[in-house]
Amino acid sequence: NYGVVKRRKRNVYTYGCEHCHAVCSDKIKVYLPANDLFHTYKNNEGLLMVESEWGFCYEINEILEGDENPCFYALDRDKKGHRVYLKIVEEQ
Repeated sequence: NYGVVKRRKRNVYTYGCEHCHAVCSDKIKVYLPANDLFHTYKNNEGLLMVESEWGFCYEINEILEGDENPCFYALDRDKKGHRVYLKIVEEQ
Protein backbone atom coordinates (compact mmCIF):
# COMPACT_ATOMS: atom_id res chain seq x y z
CA ASN A 1 0.00 0.00 0.00
CA TYR A 2 1.37 3.38 -0.97
CA GLY A 3 0.40 6.91 0.01
CA VAL A 4 -0.93 6.06 3.46
CA VAL A 5 -1.20 9.25 5.52
CA LYS A 6 1.74 9.68 7.95
CA ARG A 7 3.56 6.78 6.24
CA ARG A 8 4.48 8.54 2.99
CA LYS A 9 7.37 7.03 1.06
CA ARG A 10 7.12 3.87 3.18
CA ASN A 11 5.37 0.61 2.44
CA VAL A 12 2.50 -0.45 4.66
CA TYR A 13 1.80 -4.17 4.46
CA THR A 14 -1.70 -5.52 5.01
CA TYR A 15 -3.27 -8.96 4.80
CA GLY A 16 -6.64 -9.65 3.22
CA CYS A 17 -7.43 -6.11 2.07
CA GLU A 18 -5.82 -2.85 1.09
CA HIS A 19 -5.22 -0.16 3.74
CA CYS A 20 -8.19 2.22 3.88
CA HIS A 21 -5.96 5.27 3.20
CA ALA A 22 -3.79 3.74 0.45
CA VAL A 23 -3.54 5.54 -2.87
CA CYS A 24 -2.51 2.32 -4.62
CA SER A 25 -1.37 -1.16 -3.67
CA ASP A 26 0.43 -4.20 -5.06
CA LYS A 27 -0.23 -7.82 -4.17
CA ILE A 28 2.60 -10.06 -3.04
CA LYS A 29 2.76 -13.68 -1.93
CA VAL A 30 4.88 -14.46 1.10
CA TYR A 31 5.57 -17.33 3.46
CA LEU A 32 6.68 -17.53 7.06
CA PRO A 33 10.06 -19.31 7.18
CA ALA A 34 10.72 -21.92 9.85
CA ASN A 35 11.44 -20.15 13.14
CA ASP A 36 11.03 -20.54 16.90
CA LEU A 37 8.90 -17.41 17.47
CA PHE A 38 5.76 -17.49 15.32
CA HIS A 39 3.59 -20.04 13.55
CA THR A 40 0.35 -19.72 11.62
CA TYR A 41 -2.88 -21.64 12.13
CA LYS A 42 -6.57 -21.36 11.26
CA ASN A 43 -8.98 -20.50 14.07
CA ASN A 44 -12.48 -21.98 14.51
CA GLU A 45 -13.88 -19.47 12.00
CA GLY A 46 -11.28 -20.43 9.38
CA LEU A 47 -9.28 -17.19 9.70
CA LEU A 48 -5.51 -17.41 9.34
CA MET A 49 -3.92 -16.40 12.65
CA VAL A 50 -0.44 -16.22 14.19
CA GLU A 51 0.55 -17.74 17.53
CA SER A 52 3.73 -16.66 19.28
CA GLU A 53 6.19 -18.78 21.22
CA TRP A 54 5.01 -17.01 24.42
CA GLY A 55 1.39 -18.10 23.81
CA PHE A 56 -0.23 -14.93 22.44
CA CYS A 57 -2.51 -15.22 19.40
CA TYR A 58 -2.78 -12.44 16.82
CA GLU A 59 -4.67 -11.56 13.69
CA ILE A 60 -2.07 -11.16 10.96
CA ASN A 61 -2.58 -7.41 10.53
CA GLU A 62 -1.90 -6.87 14.25
CA ILE A 63 1.75 -7.88 13.90
CA LEU A 64 2.44 -7.40 10.17
CA GLU A 65 5.01 -4.62 9.72
CA GLY A 66 7.96 -3.64 7.59
CA ASP A 67 9.03 -1.09 5.03
CA GLU A 68 11.38 -2.73 2.56
CA ASN A 69 10.42 -6.27 3.61
CA PRO A 70 7.31 -7.56 5.38
CA CYS A 71 7.77 -9.06 8.84
CA PHE A 72 5.92 -10.17 11.94
CA TYR A 73 6.80 -8.09 14.99
CA ALA A 74 5.38 -8.51 18.49
CA LEU A 75 6.29 -7.89 22.12
CA ASP A 76 6.61 -10.84 24.50
CA ARG A 77 5.36 -10.90 28.11
CA ASP A 78 8.44 -8.90 29.22
CA LYS A 79 7.83 -6.26 26.50
CA LYS A 80 10.87 -7.44 24.51
CA GLY A 81 10.35 -7.11 20.75
CA HIS A 82 10.71 -10.07 18.39
CA ARG A 83 10.81 -9.90 14.59
CA VAL A 84 10.74 -12.54 11.86
CA TYR A 85 10.97 -11.46 8.21
CA LEU A 86 8.59 -13.07 5.76
CA LYS A 87 10.01 -14.43 2.50
CA ILE A 88 8.58 -12.94 -0.69
CA VAL A 89 7.59 -15.63 -3.18
CA GLU A 90 5.96 -13.53 -5.87
CA GLU A 91 5.25 -9.86 -6.57
CA GLN A 92 2.30 -9.09 -8.85
